[in-house]
Amino acid sequence: MRERSIERKERIKTIVAIVVIVLLAAISGVFAALYVTAKAEESAADARYRALAESTYRKSYYSLLYNMDGLEGASNKLTVASGKALRQEYLADISSYATAAAENMSDFNPEEGGDSRIMKFINQTGDFAKYLDDKLNKGGAVSERDLATLEEIAVAVREIKSTLASLSEEVESGGFSFVDTLRETDSNFSRTLRSFEEKDVDYPSMIYDGPFSDSLLDREPKALLGEEVDEAACRAVVTRVAGSAENADISVKSGSKTYFETYDCEVATSAGRAYVTVAKRGAFPVSFALPEDAETTTRIDATAAESVAEDYLRDLGFMGMKAVWASLYDNVYYINLAAEKDGVILYPDLVKVKVGAESGKVVGMESLNYIYNHEERTLAAPTVTEREAAEAISEYIAVTSCRLALVPTKGGGEALTYEFYGTKGEDKYFVYVDAESGEELKIMRVLDGERGLLLQ
Repeated sequence: MRERSIERKERIKTIVAIVVIVLLAAISGVFAALYVTAKAEESAADARYRALAESTYRKSYYSLLYNMDGLEGASNKLTVASGKALRQEYLADISSYATAAAENMSDFNPEEGGDSRIMKFINQTGDFAKYLDDKLNKGGAVSERDLATLEEIAVAVREIKSTLASLSEEVESGGFSFVDTLRETDSNFSRTLRSFEEKDVDYPSMIYDGPFSDSLLDREPKALLGEEVDEAACRAVVTRVAGSAENADISVKSGSKTYFETYDCEVATSAGRAYVTVAKRGAFPVSFALPEDAETTTRIDATAAESVAEDYLRDLGFMGMKAVWASLYDNVYYINLAAEKDGVILYPDLVKVKVGAESGKVVGMESLNYIYNHEERTLAAPTVTEREAAEAISEYIAVTSCRLALVPTKGGGEALTYEFYGTKGEDKYFVYVDAESGEELKIMRVLDGERGLLLQ
């Protein structure tokens, strides 16, 4: 009897031990599952943080490039501006771009705040612009010393922008990560940021006496006259624009209403498919993209391309158009043409045309500016002479040509101007002087960039 009791107790102990082991295993499994879940959530949170940080860094990098480009352009133009109003416009631009650039730069060096040399330079640049603006408001003038400082600012900003832009190929590569790169002290990006704190950029010292454009969407398209046309009339325009056969199968559908009512069309040509947008009102060609013919052994020059564009627009019914700008990029001439009346270039009536350098044929066009601005105008005679207008131009610009031009102004207006072309060293400028008041209205700088000649 006693042996049975002992045996029963042993069995109970064994069962209890097994139950305890099972419970411990279950509890361990629960904790393991919780640990794995927590780690997974932590890993997911890290991934979300990395993605957010990477997105912020990339946005800051490209914004920094944009703002430094604007800062360089405004400071450069300011060195050749002479009118008070135009100078104050560029000073406002400098202040705005400097503020934005400082915010972008702080994203990469948050611990340094405004103590770094580059941050100090950018902030001082903005403050210097505010100082000059206040000086002009009080009846003062931009001194030779001020101009020298502006020259130094432009040079320093150009060097910073060039250095940052040189990293773009690396940034755009598939495996690049700002999060990882900024942790590596020997990475190109980290070395570049450090170079701004060393001697690689010659920052100017700021010495002065004090402490630190229009939307088309809301306008009436003036050139769109007459009633809305049907699809048959639209097909006739497409045939004329694309040079397709009269019996070609043309797909027509209603287009976007972003600007005005249009037809979006597609048609097959001997060289490939063409895409044409036609305004419903008046059957006016708005834009098109035509296929290029096979390349030939010949290559036309800019003058020939301009003639091709002028002839093409004349055949489409755009009368009196003159090529005013041509730039070659990726084997295509990009040509701006404006209407001309009584020897005056009408810049508001602008049409953009693309001509293939090999084929010598038009491959694209866009006429929105012409559509919104073209109308019959009565042009008043200038009240100041060309010689009087030239007096408004900075002495640092060597003028080589001049012509009358009607230019768009802020608020949707237009002004008759003298368009002066000149140089300052290697820089090329177009300066526009009001033909009525004799004041500078606008300065445009010619840039020889990766995409051909550009205006800034």
